[in-house]
Amino acid sequence: FYAKEYGEKIASYVVTFGLHDMYHTWWFLTLLGLLTANIIVCTIERFPQKWKSTLEKKIDAEPSFIKSLGNNSHFTIQGGNLQDIKIKVIDYLEKKRYRIKNSDTDSGASVYAWKGTIGRFGSDVTHVSLILILTGAILGSIFGFRDYVSIIEGETVNTPRTDFKLKLDKFWIDYYDSGAIKQFNSSLTVIEDGKGVLSKQIWVNEPLKYKGVWFYQSNYGLAYDRIKEAQLVLKNKKENKIIGKPFVVKWNESFKIPDANFTVMIKGFVADFGFDEKTKQIYTKSNEHNNPAIGVEVYDGDKLISSPWLFLNYPEIFAAIPDTDYDLIFMGYKGIYFTGLQMTKDPGTNIVWIGSILMAVGFTFAFFIFYKRVWVRIKRGENGVDIHIGGMINKNKIMFEREFSELVESLKARVEVVK
Repeated sequence: FYAKEYGEKIASYVVTFGLHDMYHTWWFLTLLGLLTANIIVCTIERFPQKWKSTLEKKIDAEPSFIKSLGNNSHFTIQGGNLQDIKIKVIDYLEKKRYRIKNSDTDSGASVYAWKGTIGRFGSDVTHVSLILILTGAILGSIFGFRDYVSIIEGETVNTPRTDFKLKLDKFWIDYYDSGAIKQFNSSLTVIEDGKGVLSKQIWVNEPLKYKGVWFYQSNYGLAYDRIKEAQLVLKNKKENKIIGKPFVVKWNESFKIPDANFTVMIKGFVADFGFDEKTKQIYTKSNEHNNPAIGVEVYDGDKLISSPWLFLNYPEIFAAIPDTDYDLIFMGYKGIYFTGLQMTKDPGTNIVWIGSILMAVGFTFAFFIFYKRVWVRIKRGENGVDIHIGGMINKNKIMFEREFSELVESLKARVEVVK
């Protein structure tokens, strides 16, 4: 194909570098491996520091540290008990679903509150998911395969790259009331060691799975090299009239023609008749039933007297029973359906699925759960009780500014009533 379309030179490059099957080439797998290694190194380099800083809870924050935060506030109230103020602050933050740590000092009290810790590790979970997806892709590329098999109804075939066989018990098509095709179905049996071990009806999006190999309903059609039966009729050439009624001859079964001393048997079929003059071989020019023809053997008693090809579109083109007044006319036939199955084996599929689910979890952590921290320092000053409040968030700072303002106003309303 490539030589025909682009020339021999370009075709050689395509094949040499595997561009016709890129996902199984050594260089593509090497790139996947390097990308996986890169993600692993980045994760290992950053995760320990992030984990350590998350575990360290800085409770006793000085006012200078709180003032350095992007979101901070300070107000003073007259009078009040430090412990009562601390309890009210803790009670409010707990209602906002913050986790709390607090401490007391000689000069006051400190409260540290946080929530959404898991959101800080969203990127790390996503990195792990990427590693799993790439690992699954590498395993599937090395140990997996895709193939195709077609089976004629009633036959058993060896399936490629497996140690079992597959039999097509039945093929049929379901139709809507309008006559349009609803779906096509295959009833399959897995044969192993000469025994049927699994039977299942499949259709599009409902595959058969056995030993890690998936069989998907891909296509269907009429066999191009055989039929179930053909309808023939006997004709008197001399009188140019049909003798008797049409009769049905089954594939590869002898049939005694009524009203004559002849026996006929169907031995061949081509869907689109072609003849190679050099090799004298008959072949089908396509899988489409454009010019169907049957090869028959005609016997007079036990003696083979002719082996003609009879054409559906061109009856009587060749004499079916030479040196007699009789002829056979090919009137119609019933084809045999085949089913086309896409075979897939990918040992990395489950790993990729786990990675994909984990990626969704990681995105949820990263984009919808925010790591928020709040410090409150309560300290008795010259003019009353000084309350310093500061907070920070790992992302979505605009949203947190509004939330922090509401938090400060609510804390003011609560503690200013302290007497």
